[in-house]
Amino acid sequence: MDTARADRHPDHRWPDWRDQRPEAPGPHLDHAAAGRSSRAVLRATSNHAQLEAQLGGYVAEEQARPVIEAGRAALAGLLGLPTDGLAFVENASAALGRLLMVWPLPDGAPIAMVPSEWGPNLEAFARHGFPTIELATDGAGRVDLASLETRLATAPPAVVHLTQVASHRGLVQPVAAAARLCRAAGVPLWVDAAQAVGHVDTATGADAIYGTSRKWLTGPRGVGMLGIAEPWWERLIVPTSALTPDGTPVVRMLEPGEAHVAGRVGLSVAVREHLDAGPADVRRRLTEVGRITRETLADLPGWQVVDAIDTPCAITALRPTAGQDLIATRGRLIHDHHIVTTVAGVGRAPREMTTPFLRISPHVDCSPADLADLRAALTIPTRAPR
Repeated sequence: MDTARADRHPDHRWPDWRDQRPEAPGPHLDHAAAGRSSRAVLRATSNHAQLEAQLGGYVAEEQARPVIEAGRAALAGLLGLPTDGLAFVENASAALGRLLMVWPLPDGAPIAMVPSEWGPNLEAFARHGFPTIELATDGAGRVDLASLETRLATAPPAVVHLTQVASHRGLVQPVAAAARLCRAAGVPLWVDAAQAVGHVDTATGADAIYGTSRKWLTGPRGVGMLGIAEPWWERLIVPTSALTPDGTPVVRMLEPGEAHVAGRVGLSVAVREHLDAGPADVRRRLTEVGRITRETLADLPGWQVVDAIDTPCAITALRPTAGQDLIATRGRLIHDHHIVTTVAGVGRAPREMTTPFLRISPHVDCSPADLADLRAALTIPTRAPR
């Protein structure tokens, strides 16, 4: 390692993670939107696409089956499920749509969630005719477990749904503890792990869990996953098809027939890289990165860090306090400083948010110098037009 790189990042392990990826023009602090895939993931995805052109899509898919099935098994392990309990789907939203179609829910069954629920999930529940019940939370926005236990005993909903890591700010739900309470009460727990898989521990005992490739796992876009615990397999209402091979596990019957197979290959490589890095080590490092980010930005004039310094995840939300135009700020960060962030609008959590946030979401390779660059760039005010 050269001296300049060592100075920029004192932890010598994680710069190797950065070196596995194409060089970025500046700090990429937006992995909650889309992570940066490694060269190996890009190469595997591209090679499969080329193989499709050479051999035909279905022949190429058959040749890739061992890689994809190894990826399925590894990903199922990360989610705490048997291999046959995992389906590859297009994205997290598609996964929730399939859950709502195949789960044995009575018409109008109530679904319980917390106020920070992801906005499009609320829309999906309403679109399918399921009313929502808000669960009590603590001061940080986490589900109140004592209140949940009482609700499950006295007025149980049909489903409890929790977004494990919020999209708009650093908020991690106690999913494993909630799963134990739900299991004891016989109420299924569904978990939106779009921001969780590859980020925090997702082997939590949920009855259904779904997520996406492109964020913290840094796999390709256009691939997601849906996992369902074994006790529910025979209860699912899954339409059959004459094209489905005999013996197909019921959860795999939820996979689309026409799919981004090259993306599944790339995701399988990304999961293998995640396992090679050590999931627990990655989780610890992402927690550390989040804490350092919040500490770096805590006293920045014109901005307020929304969540507690010790929130156990890598996402940081900044609330503007000096009239900044967040869209203009994000654009300036990209065009003037090559720093990538996201503006989290109120639609991400419409029952909790009243103003948009600037969301910062670095990965394990984030260095103190990256955060110093961000802090310096944010000291330049960008005000909304009067």
